Parts: sequence; structure tokens; C-alpha cells
Amino acid sequence: MVRKIWLILTLFSVIPVYLKGQNIYAVDNINESLKERADATVRDERLEIDMKSINDVTVRITRAVTVHNKNGEEHGDIELYYNKSRKIRSVKGEIFNEFGISIGKFSLKDFRDRSASGQSNLYDDTRMKNYSPAVYSYPYTIAYSVEIKENQNLVIPSWSPDYAYDVAIEQSSYVFTCRPTDKIRIHQNNYVAEVAVVEDAKTKIYTWELKDIPARRSEPYSPPRNLQAARVRIVPEAFQYFKKTGYFKDWQEFGKWNYDYLLSDKRTLPETTVQHVRTLTKDIGSPKEKAKALYKYMQDKTRYISIQVGIGGIEPFPAETVDRLGYGDCKALVNYMQSLLDIVDIPSYYCIVEAGSYKRDITVDFANVSDGNHIILCIPFENDTTWLECTNQKIPFGFLSDFTDDRLVIACSEEGGKILRTPKFNNTESLQYREGHFKILADGSLEGSLTTTFKGGQFDNHYYNMFLNQQDQARNVKNWYDIDNISFQTINYEMISEDKDSIAFCETLELMIKNYVVRSGKHAILLPNIFNQAKPISATRNRTNDLYINRGYTDVDVLHYILPDDVDTSTMPVNKRLETEMGIYELRISISNGILTCYRMIQLREGTYPKEKYAEFYQFMTEVYSSDRGKYNLSIGKKETISG
Repeated sequence: MVRKIWLILTLFSVIPVYLKGQNIYAVDNINESLKERADATVRDERLEIDMKSINDVTVRITRAVTVHNKNGEEHGDIELYYNKSRKIRSVKGEIFNEFGISIGKFSLKDFRDRSASGQSNLYDDTRMKNYSPAVYSYPYTIAYSVEIKENQNLVIPSWSPDYAYDVAIEQSSYVFTCRPTDKIRIHQNNYVAEVAVVEDAKTKIYTWELKDIPARRSEPYSPPRNLQAARVRIVPEAFQYFKKTGYFKDWQEFGKWNYDYLLSDKRTLPETTVQHVRTLTKDIGSPKEKAKALYKYMQDKTRYISIQVGIGGIEPFPAETVDRLGYGDCKALVNYMQSLLDIVDIPSYYCIVEAGSYKRDITVDFANVSDGNHIILCIPFENDTTWLECTNQKIPFGFLSDFTDDRLVIACSEEGGKILRTPKFNNTESLQYREGHFKILADGSLEGSLTTTFKGGQFDNHYYNMFLNQQDQARNVKNWYDIDNISFQTINYEMISEDKDSIAFCETLELMIKNYVVRSGKHAILLPNIFNQAKPISATRNRTNDLYINRGYTDVDVLHYILPDDVDTSTMPVNKRLETEMGIYELRISISNGILTCYRMIQLREGTYPKEKYAEFYQFMTEVYSSDRGKYNLSIGKKETISG
């Protein structure tokens, strides 16, 4: 599913200069401000890129990092990727104790070599060498140098020194060398200093540098780090990549190159498939209904499996290969779906998207091959644009989950690249509506039914449980409804709407909870809001990050309880409402005709809010947490007011 571009080297897997010196890595040499809140401190790093030509690029990395505690272990690890386009020439390194005294050396022979393929990959021609220091006494420092030879220049390693939370930086630099005649595009984000440029007759050298950056602590509800971290990216206008050459300076030209050189000749299907598609759609009048039928055909015929081979994992397999084998990765399956649509003259766009639970746009003003890790399909019906996720055999037609919703993507077409936005679910559209009808038995047990409808961004909360066997369904339901003494008699699922603008899914449970009501003398104690309780959030003093709610939603729970005959039902109703800029919470409890009804609603509003707002949000969520767990005391046999 993920379009891996291994040529990007993350700063915490490979980076700058192998230094020698007497005890220069003693931990006492680190300024106290760079130890505070830091799990690791980068002592010195330098990433050097020497682009001699479009097919001759040398990457030199030197890095020294002090790991202060177990939480910082990952920052002492080294991961190096290589393939047909990238060769690891050399690695040498040394490990020092807290006093800066050497306790061991390592080289490339000490690295573990393995395939870079994940479990879902059928094949990946990229491999990885990784090294983890066998040091268990903290703090320690690891210093190393790496040299890598690239025979491509489409993907130049980017620089993002302060990308990780809880890591301080003593010094980090990024040096790019090219010929004076080379045309390059540079994108700087959150870097305020001027780049230093030195030029002579043969070379032009660009240098960026950061010093003395304290660790930025991780805090709940923080924006994605990429929005705040410094980053420098470089893209040459003329490039070579896996023996393919090209030129682009904007997304329009990039989309055109992608279409012409990677996509246009891969949409031919066997004549038997062409005839089958025409037969399948001959009695369907609406283009959208034709597309829907072909989408189901594609889902039934194929399955997703990652295949990262060929031109760096960015070129799809031909449609006829997918048709023959019945599987493909995201690129191949989108291309295959486009080929089916071509037969019935329905135009579509192959779209590059940055997928993940956090919403991330492509960089509008900086065309590059590194933005995006997934491919989806856009069908531009007149006044009704439809989006398809082609790697999922169960997802409804026209639905994008929170994996790819609400973000800018690049559509590759014959006319060139187009910037489009995927659909967004607002706070009310992302709805989870739950209704329960229960009877409280004489022994305090509860039995009845619970029906939950999932829509919008919450559609796939439980959707995939529908396709599992009964044992796995029961295991998942028990985890989702983690309540003491609960048991489920039946578990049922059904789609209640498959219209792409109102897709909804329903879960119905018949259940019992033993000892739900606790009797104590002449009192019965129960918890009205039992199925949906907010989790506590942490208080943060001196907060440094803005408050970020990634995705808004609305939850509504309406629960009805038939009370035992001996319980006094003359009670004072509860009517609680909390409201803040970030959300609303309501809790209403009343008793009528022997039935206790609990209405609970919470809505969070997505957005980025000033860091000063976190204290208000924390207070709001703390009150929600407390109200959700309120226990109620009912009298048995006499009138008494409800309390909670």
C-alpha cells in the first residue's frame, strides 16, 4: 500500500562526521540546557551531499549522539538502506562511555543485513543494514561516519535535525555541493537563517546549520512534528532515476512526467477482460453505476500486496500483469482500475497522497517525488467527484477512510499534474450513534440490546469486524466493550447505507452484564453511562506546543434501562452541559414510567488552538471524565433523590 522511497535518509538513521579527540564526548561537556528533558543529545552531525552529475552523487554522513536513558535508545540505532541505485561504501564508528572513554568500535561487518520488506510485501529489492549498540549502561555516546554512493539524483536526502521530540541538538549542519551550472530548487521550512553559499569555477556549496537547540518535549494533543521542525529539501530540475531521465520544476510538469514515463503505456488489458467488462456494464446506463460495478469486479478479482521493485517503487506493474496474477500494490491496483474504466470511457486520475492517521498535504509550492506514500483513484464525474481506495477489498465504493481523508494530493494526467483535495468529514458527519434498551433484573444483572451506527470518519471503527469469524468478532467486541462480567449472546453487522454521501454501518449486540446494579441495604447503585467513557488526559505545565485536534467527531449514546419494580423512580433529573471552543459535552438523566434514560453526547472540534488553550481543554476533558463515571444511588422502596 505504501509507495516507499528509500532514497530519503531520515536524520535518525544515517548522518554526519566521525570525530576523534580526547574525552570530547564526556557527558559533562554537554550544556545543562541541552540535557534538560532530553532522552538524547546530538553532539555533532553533518550531512554532506556531493552531486557531481545526475548519476553520480556521494552522501557522507557523520554523527555523534549521546543516549541519556532507555527512552533514547532508538536515537543510537543506525539503519542504512541500499538497492540497485544506492551502494553503501563504508561505515566506521565508535562507542564511548559517560566519561568520553572508548568502549568499542564497529564497522559495516557488524551490521545485520536483512530485507526491507514488511510482512505485506511480496517482494522488495531494497535491503537494510542495521546496527544497535549492545550498551545497557547510560549515558553513552555513539559516533560514526557513513559514505553512500547514489547513481540517481531525483531523491536527495533531506535535512531535518530537530524532527524528533525529546532530543537536543548541540550542532547539526547540511552541506550540498553541485556544479555552478546545475539548476536546483530549494525548500526551507522553519529555518529562519540565511543559507551560506560559496561558489568558484567548479563548485557551488550551500550550507545550513543549527546550534544549541534544546529538546522539545512531547505533549498530548500536539501538532505533527513536521509542522514545527526545521527542514531543508533540494530537488534538481534535471534528474536521472533508475536509468529514467526527466525534468520538472512544478507539480504540473511532475504530473506530466509521471503520466508519460511511468503510467501511459501500462493500461492495456487482454481482449477477454475487455469483452467481460463490456458485457458486465452493457445494461447499466449511469457512468457512476458502471464505475461502481467495475470497482466491485476489481475488489473481487484482486488483493493487495506490496511490491517494491523496479524504478524505486514508484512505477506500477502493467494492468495485464495484475489481471493475470490477481494481485498488486497500490500503484498497480489503481492503474488496473483505471484500465477497467478506460474500456467504458470513464476518465480517472492516478493520485499521489500522503496517507496516515495524521492529515498531511503535499507541499503545494515545491514539486518533489518524496511527498506521498500511497496511491488512490479520483473519478471526476460532473458535479460529483468520486474517490476510490483500491487496495481494500471490503471498503464501500466512493469512501475514503481517515487514512487519506481531507488532504491535498497530486493527480497525474495527460495534461499534467493537478492539485486536488480529498473529501473531509466535519465534526457532525463523523458520527457514532449508539442506542441501548435494557432491563435490570431482580438480581442486579442487566440484559438487552445495543445498536451502534458508524458514519463518516468513524465509519470504519468496527467495520472490519464484519468480515471476521465469530470467534474473532467476539474477541474484538470484548476488547471494545471492556466491562466486568459482560457476555454477548449475538453479534450482528450490516450496511445500512452504501450511498457514497451517506455511507453508514450498524453493529447490533445482544448482551448481558452480571451484577450491573449493586444493592446495599435499601439502596441500588448503578452507572448509567457504561459503554462510552472518556479517557483522562495529562496536565502539562509550561506547555510549549499548540493544542491540536487532528480530527473532529460526535458521539451520541442514548441508553434506556427498565428499572426493577422495587426501585423508587421519583428522582430529580440530571442536566449537565459543558462547552468550550474545542468541544461540547452533554449529560442528561431522567426517569419516566419506570425507565431510566441516559443521554450522553460529546463533540470535539478539529483544529489548531493556541497553547494557552490547553489548560481550558484539560479542565473540560477532566470534567467529562468525571461525569462519565458518575455512579447513581436509587432508593429501594421509598422516595430518594438521585445523586452523582
